[in-house]
Amino acid sequence: MKSYTPSPLVLLCFICSILIFTSCSKDSDLFNEYVLLEPETDPIESADSDGTEGSEEEASDEEEGNEPTDSSSKADGENLLLNGTFTNSDEWELLNGSTARDSILRIITSGRIQGSEANWAAAYYNISVQSFYQTRRYRLKFTARRVAGSDVFRAGQRYSAIFTDNLTNDFKEYIVEFNGEGKPGGNDLVFGGDGDGDIFELKNVVLEDLGPKSSEDGNSDLPTEITFHTDFETDQWGPNGGKEPAGNFWEVDNGLPRTTDHPDSPLKAGRNSGRAIWLGAYNNGVTRNELGKDFALSFKEHWVGVSVYIENELPPSRILIQNRLLANGTSNTVNAISLRQGQNDGQLYFSLPTNVDFVDQTRDALGGKWNGAGTNTEKVYFDYNKGEWLDIVIHYIGAFGANYTGPDTTEMSRRLGHEVRADGLIEIWVNGEKIVDHVGTTVYRYAKHGQEATGIITPKIGTYWSDAYAPQGDVYYDNYRIWTGPNGTYEDLDPSK
Repeated sequence: MKSYTPSPLVLLCFICSILIFTSCSKDSDLFNEYVLLEPETDPIESADSDGTEGSEEEASDEEEGNEPTDSSSKADGENLLLNGTFTNSDEWELLNGSTARDSILRIITSGRIQGSEANWAAAYYNISVQSFYQTRRYRLKFTARRVAGSDVFRAGQRYSAIFTDNLTNDFKEYIVEFNGEGKPGGNDLVFGGDGDGDIFELKNVVLEDLGPKSSEDGNSDLPTEITFHTDFETDQWGPNGGKEPAGNFWEVDNGLPRTTDHPDSPLKAGRNSGRAIWLGAYNNGVTRNELGKDFALSFKEHWVGVSVYIENELPPSRILIQNRLLANGTSNTVNAISLRQGQNDGQLYFSLPTNVDFVDQTRDALGGKWNGAGTNTEKVYFDYNKGEWLDIVIHYIGAFGANYTGPDTTEMSRRLGHEVRADGLIEIWVNGEKIVDHVGTTVYRYAKHGQEATGIITPKIGTYWSDAYAPQGDVYYDNYRIWTGPNGTYEDLDPSK
């Protein structure tokens, strides 16, 4: 039987993805004149470059899906449960005399599942790593019947019921879709009821990940796989920002962001003559002025597009864009990809994790000098002009590389639904010109002090100076888009449009 360490008493958030890793046909790296093959030597931060976990704002408490849906509705995902057919009791914690054998889970209830963990009749623990950054939608399918008793049957995300019904004495298939709660804590599927001693039988249990909860943007002209988009034109983005509408989950570091219609803004229009967001040195006395979309991506395939306008430069090595890779149980995040100011005026570079030899390195293991996951090992330089828009598109698949020979990754790959011992992909375009086309290692395994990465990435835009610099530099951003999954193209994410 699967071992279990009790989780905190908070609502469940199933965080995982099941899109199958797509192999890449590219067989070489396009680094040409843009690449300087050297480790980072600038005094840049690793985990501490953005050490906070982000917004404490959480998804609203929803209880959905208590009505069974049409069984003809199918999900594309594979089963997240290793033993949903109950050939034995493996993977399940059985309580109150419940049993799992011969393809049947027989549960015996002991009071409402919302009341106490002791009331649960059966539980599947630790289905996946999780974070409040990501709210996803799931489909639970199962066949069930009543054997004895008269009270209701319940399925739940820990203490939060997602399905309640009075079952009949005949087996019937039930399908329920629900949103993950978007909160940290337990990530367990439980079965039980309201009564004491009621008996139910289940078989053929399937839990599928349907992908991100929804797009917060109602623009019907966008491709359906665009899972987030903002052009900063909505009422949310006044001259001094504004309170985030429910379900939007923007994280603002240090003060309300300004826009191009602020009276002090040097730039008066966005990328396409509308409004743009302004992040910069006006927040004096802080280490950063950043904006994060608390919408998690994963190691698996995704795209990000954004337009960037540099009014005046940041100090060398300071950050303008970052994809933050979260580590388990810590705020010591690291950067899978970051865009930084170069040493020379008119020069930027992307910092990338592309060296398979650094996959398992930690700061402590390297005598405190390096943190491979944070500093990365490759710089890709390019020139730019201040006072002009840069249109950036990033296409990313995270993996340790096919040449990775480190510790076993079976459990991590299972949790993520994604083979990490394989080649990943990084493609980056600047103003329509591809400057990175890399197949191989694209992510490192550990955070600052050796915590393992969770496979969850959250993108951020904005200026970060660190404690070593006084606030300086002003940057504008517009037409921010995220695409999750395969089949995206540069044209879909092109922020110049």
